[in-house]
Amino acid sequence: MKKITSVCPYCGAGCKLKLVVDNNKIIRAEAADGVTNQNQLCLKGYYGWDFLNDTQLLTPRLKQPMIRYQKGGAFTPVSWQEAIRYTASKLREIKEKHGPRAIMTTGSSRGTGNETNYVMQKFARAVLNTNNVDCCARVCHGPPSPGYSRRWATGR
Repeated sequence: MKKITSVCPYCGAGCKLKLVVDNNKIIRAEAADGVTNQNQLCLKGYYGWDFLNDTQLLTPRLKQPMIRYQKGGAFTPVSWQEAIRYTASKLREIKEKHGPRAIMTTGSSRGTGNETNYVMQKFARAVLNTNNVDCCARVCHGPPSPGYSRRWATGR
């Protein structure tokens, strides 16, 4: 068995962890001493990695854009230019038919969350003319919030 130091992918906190790997399969996750987590992990950090061993959930990595031109049809590999053109035309079509409020963007707290979310919301508001902007943080951080408010008297 070997231990591989990594960063938890679930939220933007960047908790440090060690994945215990045996025969190329993750056996468990252990907390590591990181600045944000100080040798502790939340439930997602400890137990949220099991999907990585599930070959039915994982697919080969996409290496180029793909478009499904017809509902139920196969994906067709396309260039980046074609993918952007197609996406822009579909967004324009939705906007013209249903108005800008029919479009929503959603971001993530993973990786470069703040910077990416900033650009995403600017695009939504300035280009798409919609204020329908969301982020997965409320789903990820929502469940522990009542506990936080009782423990640290926040949100009152």
